[in-house]
Amino acid sequence: MTTQPTLEMTGPDELVASLPFLLGFQPLESLVVVWTKGGRLLLTQRVDLPATDDGVHLAEFAGILVQPLRDHEPDEAVLMVIEDACDGTSDSSAGHTVKDGGREGSPGQRNECGGAPRMPRRELVDAVMRVLAAMDVAVRDALEVSGGRFRSYLCVEECCPPAGRAVDPVVANAVAASFAVRGVSALSSRADLVSVLEPDPSGVARIEPLVVDREQELDDALGDGGSAAVESWRDEQVDRLMSLVFEGGDLSDADTVTLLVGLCDVRVRDTLLWHLNGASDRYGCLDRLLIGLRLAPNGYVAPIATCAALAAWLLGDGARASIAIDRALNDDPAYSLAILVGTSISAGLPPSAWQQVMGRLTLEACRARPPAAQDSPPPA
Repeated sequence: MTTQPTLEMTGPDELVASLPFLLGFQPLESLVVVWTKGGRLLLTQRVDLPATDDGVHLAEFAGILVQPLRDHEPDEAVLMVIEDACDGTSDSSAGHTVKDGGREGSPGQRNECGGAPRMPRRELVDAVMRVLAAMDVAVRDALEVSGGRFRSYLCVEECCPPAGRAVDPVVANAVAASFAVRGVSALSSRADLVSVLEPDPSGVARIEPLVVDREQELDDALGDGGSAAVESWRDEQVDRLMSLVFEGGDLSDADTVTLLVGLCDVRVRDTLLWHLNGASDRYGCLDRLLIGLRLAPNGYVAPIATCAALAAWLLGDGARASIAIDRALNDDPAYSLAILVGTSISAGLPPSAWQQVMGRLTLEACRARPPAAQDSPPPA
């Protein structure tokens, strides 16, 4: 199994400081739910704040919000209402550890900072907490966050100042450093995150003729080669892509072409994804897939974008995963795996949902050799 990096979040300062890293960008006008199970983070879920008019039924909104997590049996949650950027602190990451601080967050129960005056979006928070209580999910805390300061909705005595508490800069620096060690950064907005995944025009122009040449070489080599030749090529591609994606190092143009062309084959793609499910360095895998994605010509975007989305989703980075799926479907609206993954992410499913699916499959099922190839000796 994959050994995930851990991050201890012992109080609201750590949670608020971690939020932009967990999402990949600074959230605005958002409701965020941090779901945990057994002290491990299941999902960081972000939705736009609902309208404040009478047309929004908050109980119904809350029910829809939590529905995807019911079958995954979370035991704790933290709510955060973001009305402004968390810029004093700097998409859902499975694998971080939240230290057990007791079940002090039940509705109406005191948290560490005591009381606070009436706060905005109180009715929304109350509606979500009622649904969570019905699910037997303890609310560890519920925070209003604005400009890097926070107040708790669970205060029962007046100790939170009206302007909120600033995040401890020592804590903020420690959190930023812990994410930086594993190569995780937070951008200033979702728009900036989108731009990071957009194509590199000069790179695409450089790679496209090389892809055409590689495809012609394959047609010449495999056009009349029969299934044995195709299966031998697939084995070679799996080995090569495993080296390129999992072992690190810079990608040359020839490597990028190998990656883009290889992932267009479903058997090669699915075998790579089976190995990705248990990879020890998913951050590195994601980085290399994103490099290839930015250089992919039209017609070659959907496979690598979908693989990048899955790598991001497995890291709990729902924001990058969603943007990558958008790129995949813009390239090929009928690409079935992108549709499946995109639907799952939009529904708010945690990464464990994909891990469970892949865990029920064998490597042989993903490689899916035809019967004749299975009976033949492996290629030399």
